[in-house]
Amino acid sequence: MLRLDLHVHTNHSYDCRCSVERAVEVARAKGLNGIAITDHDSISGHQDAKKIRDDEFIIIPGVEISSAHGHILGLGISEPIPRALPAAETVDLIRSQGGIAVAAHPFAPGRRVGLVYQASFDAIEGLNSRAILLSNPLAQRFAKKNGLPMVAGSDAHRCEDVGMAYTLLDCEPNLDSALKTIKRGGTSIAGRTLPLLSFLWRVLQKALHGR
Repeated sequence: MLRLDLHVHTNHSYDCRCSVERAVEVARAKGLNGIAITDHDSISGHQDAKKIRDDEFIIIPGVEISSAHGHILGLGISEPIPRALPAAETVDLIRSQGGIAVAAHPFAPGRRVGLVYQASFDAIEGLNSRAILLSNPLAQRFAKKNGLPMVAGSDAHRCEDVGMAYTLLDCEPNLDSALKTIKRGGTSIAGRTLPLLSFLWRVLQKALHGR
């Protein structure tokens, strides 16, 4: 069973300083078998990922798209997708590249909780380490009720948070097998969330310093 963190930010996001190389190092040290690079509205980190040669570690090229209805993860894509489009159109563009469309932290406080009703997603992010209170239970309940696969990710914006939550995949240790397994719903989720006080402290720091 492979463990992949399917929601990782790097210094190709405006609010993260962690390099792709360092994110991979942390993931390896924590025993993960792979990560998805999902920077905010940017695929520029994919070039850094291509420089990392390791046949035993999977790096999924992805992006976190700011749609008009909320954040959507596109996994297994190679071309940029415009932000601020309706969720349904964003999902169509992800699929046109053969990618997987995931509703990211759909019930997190302060988010547009109607995201999951605006498009037909391939999967729901059932565990996000930065989604607090009832956010994850509500996402899991929605996924189960609608028969949708669940994935998990740390949503790491700091190196040390990589691997805090991860998706379990029963697949071969390569990119193609991982993506096919996610598409067919062969996933389970594991990990934990940030403690509430840590989360609130980071929100305050971001408000004060922008990161």
